[in-house]
Amino acid sequence: MMKPSVLLLPLVLATFLASANAQNYTASPPPPSPPPPPPASIWTPANVSDPAIQQVAQFAVRIYALSTRELKMSLQTVVSAETQPYDGGYNYRLVVTVTGGKKVQYNAFVWGILGTMSWKLLYFTPTY
Repeated sequence: MMKPSVLLLPLVLATFLASANAQNYTASPPPPSPPPPPPASIWTPANVSDPAIQQVAQFAVRIYALSTRELKMSLQTVVSAETQPYDGGYNYRLVVTVTGGKKVQYNAFVWGILGTMSWKLLYFTPTY
């Protein structure tokens, strides 16, 4: 039969090694930080003759005309257009000329999703 001291020796040795390792333990480096968020989408020039751009411009002019009761206002031309992906749709930044309004040229900012009823005219201001 084995002596109890022989049985305790491996247990004492394991405890000693564990405490020695715990004293020499250095904290692991912190996990890497998450990557930075992607840069904001840039504005992309759009073709002013594109039917989608023309539709957005018509929407902007009509909504503004209805809200200001300038009912004779109508789109004449789209001078410039830019798009930017945003929130599942697109932002549209337009410069338009109109007839029948107090001013001739306006800056319009529209958000929308093509092919849906989700559209918002965010601003429509005259250029000075």
